[in-house]
Amino acid sequence: MRALAVILGLLALGALQADGINTSLIHPAKKVKTPQKTAPKNNQQKSPKSAPTERWIYSSAFLTAYFSDGHYKQGYGLLLPNGNYLSASSLVFDQGMYAQTIMARMQDDSAPLLICVARLRLKAIDRNRGLSLLGTHVFTNDNCQVRPESYYHARIYKKYAQNLLAHSQTPSTKTLYYPQVGSKNAFEVQNLHNPSSLQDTPLGRPLFDAHGVFMGMLGGGQNQIKVIKRGVIIDFLRAMQKRKLL
Repeated sequence: MRALAVILGLLALGALQADGINTSLIHPAKKVKTPQKTAPKNNQQKSPKSAPTERWIYSSAFLTAYFSDGHYKQGYGLLLPNGNYLSASSLVFDQGMYAQTIMARMQDDSAPLLICVARLRLKAIDRNRGLSLLGTHVFTNDNCQVRPESYYHARIYKKYAQNLLAHSQTPSTKTLYYPQVGSKNAFEVQNLHNPSSLQDTPLGRPLFDAHGVFMGMLGGGQNQIKVIKRGVIIDFLRAMQKRKLL
C-alpha cells in the first residue's frame, strides 16, 4: 500500500520534470437439464482474465531488447501511429549500450495469444524524460521470422495505434490499469490496487484510467519504479513531431 501511495503521488504531483531532450537515434454455457442428468459444475466458468475486453490492451506490446554483449531486457511499449512505439529509455539503453534488436509481441482481438509482429529500431531517446521512440524496422510472422507486411499487420497498426497528440480527454487518477503478461501467454489487465507484480519487468508499461484514457507510463532506474506522467510524454511526442520523427 505504501508503494501504491508513492506511485499515485508521483503521478498526481508530476514529480518527474523534463529538463531537455537528448535525441541520439532515431456467457458461460447454460445448463441443459434433462430428467436424468444435469450439466457438470465445471461448465459454469467465468471469463478468464487473459481475454480482456479493454481496447487499449491491443495497443500494448511486450518488448524484448537484445544487446551486443548477449544480455537482454524485457518490458512494454505502446503502439503509436505510423508504426512507431513509445517505451521507456531504460529498456533500450543499458550498461552504456543501445539495444541492437528489439522484438515486439502483441495480442489481436482475433487471437487469444501474444505473437511476434515486428522487429523495431531505436529512433530517438530522451534519458532526461525517461522515454524512447521506436520504429518498425521489419515485420515478422508468428515465429518472429522476417516477412512482408500482411493484412494482419496493417489491421493492428491501423485499428489500435494510439494517437496521444490528437486526444485531450480529462484523465482520472482514481484507479490505474496496465497490461501484464499472464501464465497463458496473453495479456491480463492489472490495476495499481494490487501492485505486487510491478517489480517484474515494469519498464514501459502504459497506464490507463477506467475509461481507457492514457495516463502515463512506468519507467525505471537504479531499481526504482517511476511514473512518467502524461504531460511529460506529450511534451516528448511534440518534440519528436517537430523533428518529423513521428
